[in-house]
Amino acid sequence: MRKITFLFLILFFQNIYSQNIKDKLDKVTTIEEAEKFVEENPELIPEVFNISPEVDTLVPKYFKTLKAGNVISENGNTFKVISVIKVKALRVSYIYLDGSKLTLNEINKLRPKIISQYKKGTKFPDLAKKYTMDGNVKADLNWFTEDMMVPEFVNAIKIHKKGEIFTVDVPENKWYYVTLKTHEEKEVTRITMLKVKSSS
Repeated sequence: MRKITFLFLILFFQNIYSQNIKDKLDKVTTIEEAEKFVEENPELIPEVFNISPEVDTLVPKYFKTLKAGNVISENGNTFKVISVIKVKALRVSYIYLDGSKLTLNEINKLRPKIISQYKKGTKFPDLAKKYTMDGNVKADLNWFTEDMMVPEFVNAIKIHKKGEIFTVDVPENKWYYVTLKTHEEKEVTRITMLKVKSSS
């Protein structure tokens, strides 16, 4: 009998806890409110994040149908959809040159050499295997949305056409690239969500 009473009490308090979270989430309708919620409710381990179902391969397919205001629960967490907007997705291949290991002079001598080899017929992945300094020998960056990369990188991609090879500098981070635009931009959905722990 005590076990049944104890289980009943656990379920009762979990129900109150879940309802309390739902009530709090109902009041959150903007990104600013979601960020404030994160600051004010650290015990819920809250997080605001963006996903793009067409780009993020690990996202469940049904996320594509979500709308602002939807609340879902999965794996002990509750998610509230704050906004759903369209953004641009981009895709390139790249060779990364590390400015903390090479001088700018060395980089400026190496990049024209890489571009020349590409224009003479060497495949970009073969050049990446030889030159890239970040371990991504496949060279392909896959699809990513504008907010996932630094502005210098995104802006440089946008002004070039599919098939063009060009350089990108992010000097404050000592990042230097030879970049090949492999696809034209496409429009994808970006979902901003607030995640909270939904079980005590």
